[in-house]
Amino acid sequence: MHTQNGPSRPSAAAPSIWRSFAMMRRTRVLSCALVSSFVGLGATACSAPVDEGGEDIGDTSEAQEALTAGCATSRAKILASASGGRLAAIQRGFTCLDARVPYSQSRYHGGYRTDCSGFVSMAWQLGTSYTTINFNDGSAGSRTVTYGALQPADALVRRSGGAGHIVMFLAWDDAAKTKACVIEQASTASDMQFRMRTAASLRGANYKAIRSNRFAGSGIANDDDDDR
Repeated sequence: MHTQNGPSRPSAAAPSIWRSFAMMRRTRVLSCALVSSFVGLGATACSAPVDEGGEDIGDTSEAQEALTAGCATSRAKILASASGGRLAAIQRGFTCLDARVPYSQSRYHGGYRTDCSGFVSMAWQLGTSYTTINFNDGSAGSRTVTYGALQPADALVRRSGGAGHIVMFLAWDDAAKTKACVIEQASTASDMQFRMRTAASLRGANYKAIRSNRFAGSGIANDDDDDR
């Protein structure tokens, strides 16, 4: 059974699964009608896919301990820590988690692609499904911040070897800021996840912290702290 504060399914999956989904993405385009009929959740529009120039294949590189730990900070405490646009983004993320929306690079939910970058695009309400390329280079309307400046509804993104992954940051799980609570479309093996990742594992995998330009001064006290 899926639980709120930890993964319910193993994170390991055969690389061939991700390669298969990547090939499907390149060779076919699903119509909006087909997507809506498959999902059955009332999506009203399909965003046009963005040419990735590389795949958002889900998380395949993290150490096992960084992928299996639950977040000790409660959902209620996370929601209470934010307001405005940040709170709305987090609420959308938890709605997707509760709906158990499966990971896919070719299907859509609520108008957004249901892979990792589509999920963050949905939470941030960007109007289209961007990719990790866009989040990494800032063309999705974001800027780099330091790990210490991370606030609820910010994100962490990496690009490596023509592939990438992105997670939405929710809270620090300890006062020392060594453990991060995140929510993400993880992979075809584990789908939506609300869990803890160590800051060491994120830094080790070259994740960089980013903030949507929509959140400047929104919903967090001292939001404009030094984050250069």
